[in-house]
Amino acid sequence: MLSYDESLNLNYYKKTSFTGWMRPIRFIIKMEKLEDETQIFHAWVWPEPYTFDLTDDSLKLDFTAPFSEEGKKQVVDWVNSQQEIFSSKK
Repeated sequence: MLSYDESLNLNYYKKTSFTGWMRPIRFIIKMEKLEDETQIFHAWVWPEPYTFDLTDDSLKLDFTAPFSEEGKKQVVDWVNSQQEIFSSKK
C-alpha cells in the first residue's frame, strides 16, 4: 500500500509527477492546472506490466482531487483502493 508519507509533499508535484507500482498496478500522480488556473491532483492507475504510454487508454482509470493535503489523501486512498480491486481480480 502507498502511504501518505511516501506520496511526498505538495512542492514536489509543482515540479514533476510521482510514479510507482504496487502489484498488479502501476500509477502516476501529478498536479495539473485547469483553464481557470485552479490546481488539482490528477492520478491514473493501469494494470502491469507496461508503462503509461505503452498501455491502451481503455485500461487506464483516472481520478482527480483538489491540490491540497486533503486532496493528496484522497488520491492515496483511491490508488490503494484500486490496487485492492485489481488484486482481487487475479
